[in-house]
Amino acid sequence: MLNKGEKVLVAVSGGVDSVVLLDILCRLTPEYSLDLVVAHLDHRLRGVESDEDARFVGRLALRYKLPLVRQSADVSAVARDKRMGIEEAARMVRLKFLRSTAKETGATKIAIGHTANDLAETMIFNLIRGAGTTGLIGIRPIDPPFIRPLLDVTRSEIVDYAREHGLHWREDRTNADTTFTRNRIRHEIIPLLEGLNRNLIASLSRTAQIVREEREAFSALLEHPWEEALTSETKQEIHLDRTYLRRCLVGAKRALLLRALEKVRGDLQGISKVHIDSLSSLIASSHAHGEIHLPGVLARVQADELIIIPPHPESKPVASQEVALGRAEFPSFGIALDLSIVPWNGDLDSLKESGENVEIADADKVSFPLTLRTRRPGDRFSPLGLSGTKKLKDFLIDSHVPFYRRDLVPLLCDGKRIILVVGKRLSNAVRVDTQTHRALIIRWKEIT
Repeated sequence: MLNKGEKVLVAVSGGVDSVVLLDILCRLTPEYSLDLVVAHLDHRLRGVESDEDARFVGRLALRYKLPLVRQSADVSAVARDKRMGIEEAARMVRLKFLRSTAKETGATKIAIGHTANDLAETMIFNLIRGAGTTGLIGIRPIDPPFIRPLLDVTRSEIVDYAREHGLHWREDRTNADTTFTRNRIRHEIIPLLEGLNRNLIASLSRTAQIVREEREAFSALLEHPWEEALTSETKQEIHLDRTYLRRCLVGAKRALLLRALEKVRGDLQGISKVHIDSLSSLIASSHAHGEIHLPGVLARVQADELIIIPPHPESKPVASQEVALGRAEFPSFGIALDLSIVPWNGDLDSLKESGENVEIADADKVSFPLTLRTRRPGDRFSPLGLSGTKKLKDFLIDSHVPFYRRDLVPLLCDGKRIILVVGKRLSNAVRVDTQTHRALIIRWKEIT
């Protein structure tokens, strides 16, 4: 969990778990040469008590002679705005605070005081809501940048440690409120189960470890199927072989889909079995095209591919814009253009620099002014090398442009026709030839 000389952000609420965590890390500091920073977030859920918690943590940081980063957040307002439960909103806000604070302070690890009891409660909570084997992992000891040094320690052991070392802590009265699901699990369900197995916490910890190890093994075994299923991958786009997925066993297919979603989204928060089932139905559909919206992503099928991408708010066609000579950016189209007219000497290579996107047209065949637009019904295009015209739709299909992107492809047009399908091909109608005297140089690049 720790390397010598690391800067560690320690999440301290003021409760016994986090107080013991801070004390232990301070005791380890000489051996590991740690640089500790205390972080406290006031959730503004308990009025005066929250203020007293913040002051207590402040005094604790002074006692240990450690820097403190303290913030407050209106979790109730976040829960209302996001239409989520208080517990879920608090977790989201807390993780965001810890990540941003670690970045600001240069901390490479974030230590959290989760215990074996927290692990057991999380496992039972996930089991109740049907989270599958991933839910039975509960809480991971190491989930970079987060570390949980107390995850194998029970809460009773932590209280014993605190008393033995004369530590003081704050009690959160909301921990006794059984209107919260997790508190009902803690105060009602776990004691009931401990009547059947007095070593319940240790048994559940052992189960979590076994499931975690088996999931890691399964993930390693998934590498070959992943390579077989993957047809292309970028930072924000995954293409999978639809035919291969149809042949997969249900469990393997689910694992491949979860991996693809996690790669695009960054996590699987909010993804449940119903989403994977919907994705499986889309794959199995007889339709060549289709899409579904999942939390944080779009999933599309196009012929033999399943494509997972982030949602694109700009997926509607945009209005046409006039294009003048010179350089200009067109954010709505995602490109920048640089147009110039130069004498033509017949040497294409002299006008192209390595790595540039350049097209060269006969300036005297172009009917100015120029406009940039997206496709319209009935559009036709004469691709370079073809004397006649064809439907633009057919050209885009032949150029392997996905159906969901065809309305976004920038088209450079003069007063008569499409002269350039940007990124694909110049029009044959404006090609340079032996009669060309002036060349229109069209340079372009993608912008974000």
